Amino acid sequence: MAAIVVTGGTGTLGRVLVPELLDQGHEVRVLTRQAEPRLPDRTIGRRGDVRTGEGVDAAIDGAHVVIHAASSPRRHARETEEAGARTVSAAARRAGAHLLYMSIVGVDRHRFPYYRAKWAAERIVADSGADWTVLRATQFHDLIDQMLRGGMFIRTRHMRFQPVDVGEVASRLVEMAARPAQGLAPDFGGPEVLGIGELAEVRRTITGRRTRLVLVPALGGALADYDAGRHLAPDHRCGVRTWREWLAARVR
Repeated sequence: MAAIVVTGGTGTLGRVLVPELLDQGHEVRVLTRQAEPRLPDRTIGRRGDVRTGEGVDAAIDGAHVVIHAASSPRRHARETEEAGARTVSAAARRAGAHLLYMSIVGVDRHRFPYYRAKWAAERIVADSGADWTVLRATQFHDLIDQMLRGGMFIRTRHMRFQPVDVGEVASRLVEMAARPAQGLAPDFGGPEVLGIGELAEVRRTITGRRTRLVLVPALGGALADYDAGRHLAPDHRCGVRTWREWLAARVR
């Protein structure tokens, strides 16, 4: 079994990924800024910061695989993605480790600033000299639920999403960690492409919570790209668990 370092191990993906890696018998180190993170038994916590590089080399030294899933879409997105990719990929190269970077479908063609930052990070990883794999996935069910939870959401006429189960993406990463680096991997999309209206209606039916959708023009930039579906991967419906099934499991 391998020694695997996970950045972002306490996030939405990391909380599912780390236990699955442990179940496969791997030695798992989680790089985190938290002084006393809550981690599963048998996990090795390593204090560090991907943005500054503090503790990164020490955490990755001797590792076979690094899964870089640390992200910050709301604050310091570009700094976290670009500086993080630079420090983590350099440390992976020095350690001779396979670097797996978690990205998002459409970052190479979408103008949403966070996606632009992910695309820049992908290029840093590819040019780093490390053995690398990039996996792009569509939006997690958790994110769609969070978007609709506020009671109101801005939409364009043709806005759609392809929600995917975070556990299924974690399983794909676990598989990839056991294989040689493959560069840009095939996209990993959810099983359905659904309009935002249908997503909101299914959520209302199951949870009883309504979201008011405010129609706005798809005028340039990110809104136009969402309307055009540049974040979708309809030819890569790899996931199995549907939006309805995920919501039903959450309310049980």
